[in-house]
Amino acid sequence: MDHLEMVEKLREKANVSYEEANDALEACDWDLLDALLMLESEGRLHEMEEAAYSTRAKQPQKSTQTKARKAKGNGLLASLLKGAASLIKKGNAVSVQIKKNEEIRLSLPLTVVVIALIFMFWWMLIAVAVSMIFGYRYSIKGLSIDESVNNAMDKAGEFVDNVVKPCDVKIVVNHDDDESGPEKEEE
Repeated sequence: MDHLEMVEKLREKANVSYEEANDALEACDWDLLDALLMLESEGRLHEMEEAAYSTRAKQPQKSTQTKARKAKGNGLLASLLKGAASLIKKGNAVSVQIKKNEEIRLSLPLTVVVIALIFMFWWMLIAVAVSMIFGYRYSIKGLSIDESVNNAMDKAGEFVDNVVKPCDVKIVVNHDDDESGPEKEEE
């Protein structure tokens, strides 16, 4: 292949001017691959348009400003939706377990529990307090901080047990008071 053909081949592959292709080939001792790599490393390659054939009618392209505005507007909404989806996915991976005597009675995704807390906070608070009095305990599974959260919940359960724990009551009756009670007067 002569030098002219090599310059044309490099122009075709790299989408550069004749002078750029010729200079690159001369600098690389007319090695086509080395010249292409040199142009790429120097960032002198120009983007090439893709050649394609389609039977469809060509649609007009939107301006770059319109695309940028649309992408920016969609970016905020899209990022909010992605964040919400990620939060829901993480919430569904974590479960709140309700136990009695170490037997799991109910397991709910954290997402459901949070939604219930948002809409029925006082009812949920009362339900949790009453259920703890009756011996139900709560634990969380699926978090990387399971131990510290579950230890706090165990301490809350122990506190409720200590408050509600029946204690021994002794009733002391003084028999002397019964016999020497107030005297009745007869009429």
